[in-house]
Amino acid sequence: MRTHTKTATVLAAAALIGAAALSAAPAASATDSGGDGNPATDCPGGYTVASTSIHDYNGAVVGLVEMRWSAACSGNWTRVTSYIGSYHLEAEIGEGADYTPSAIANDTATQNFTPYLRVSPSQYMCSLGTIAVTNDIQYTAQICSN
Repeated sequence: MRTHTKTATVLAAAALIGAAALSAAPAASATDSGGDGNPATDCPGGYTVASTSIHDYNGAVVGLVEMRWSAACSGNWTRVTSYIGSYHLEAEIGEGADYTPSAIANDTATQNFTPYLRVSPSQYMCSLGTIAVTNDIQYTAQICSN
């Protein structure tokens, strides 16, 4: 009987620890907003036109933000990659530093991408990427076109 009680106590403690760990992570939303379509289906031949690393608070590279382009859809989009595992990722692409108009993607994954924005090849664009390890620990980087 005593072994059964110890087992139940250990299982209850493990459940509490698991619940606390889950509550520390940002909620998954897997949502996209804005943009003109899905670059995975509408933009063959896409390639990276600008990129920058995402760094943690100690300067270590933890991910990558890429601004991508395809002439097939005349569009730009942002792709975010996490090198540290599956976390909440937010990617944003927009015209100029004020991101108006913009397209946004929120996913829990190791990589995500925004819908594309149909723009002129010479349009000034900015891409923003965030890896949210917890609600309090978020790593962000931005890249803008020339």
